[in-house]
Amino acid sequence: MKTLLQMPAVRACAATTCSFNDGGCHAPAVTVAKAGDAASCATFVESSVHGGIAEITGSVGACARTDCAHNNNLACTAQSVQVGAGITVSDCLTYQPT
Repeated sequence: MKTLLQMPAVRACAATTCSFNDGGCHAPAVTVAKAGDAASCATFVESSVHGGIAEITGSVGACARTDCAHNNNLACTAQSVQVGAGITVSDCLTYQPT
């Protein structure tokens, strides 16, 4: 069984208005959601309050984009992911449709 530390890391996040982004993603686990055509980061929270845990790098906890090549049983199998502007301000840029 994998632990959260073994899940794909959020390698880069360009969603600078997200409270979990402070020089990188510090959410314990992000969820990638299906928002229309977007594979958006559902963990995105626009706030001036810094959230998360400063000592960790965020990882992908769950992925609702079952049509992604990296999705296996709602879990991400990519080595790492990038989050940034796409259809929304916080899309999973690693998303690849099958």
